[in-house]
Amino acid sequence: MGAARVVLIVLGAILTILGTYVFALFPSFPPLVGSGLGFATNLPSIITYTPAPSEAAAFYVLLVVFIIWLGAGVLMFIGLKSRAVGVIFSLVPLAIGVMFLLLVYTTILGPMTATFFLLTSGEVYFGFIPFLYELGGMGIGVYLLLAGGFLGLIGSILPKD
Repeated sequence: MGAARVVLIVLGAILTILGTYVFALFPSFPPLVGSGLGFATNLPSIITYTPAPSEAAAFYVLLVVFIIWLGAGVLMFIGLKSRAVGVIFSLVPLAIGVMFLLLVYTTILGPMTATFFLLTSGEVYFGFIPFLYELGGMGIGVYLLLAGGFLGLIGSILPKD
């Protein structure tokens, strides 16, 4: 079980990093795409934004989750040593992936849909990074986040033996 655990955590971390920085989550206003890279470049203006009082709590919770998401792929490697840390940092990309699934396929998130859309929209660097490959109405980055979070979670839950 020990070798399988390591392989699952490493694969989960690599898929999460690819889904966050290399592949786009969704197409935005041309030529922009939604990705973790877009969120990272927008972060200074996002932090200085003042939301309406009715949306402030949700906005700041999302801001913290998205900031954790930026480092989750790298921090999943700590799951090789600490199961609790591995589980926590595997749940974050899994939650982000589910949020974007809900964003694309439902209206359950309501006004937060625009917030997700704007938080992660950014430009394409060098003409191709983050790479947008659409699959089912969204970018492949969402699927990589879901797979990476799931593999990291399973690997973190398995015993160390």
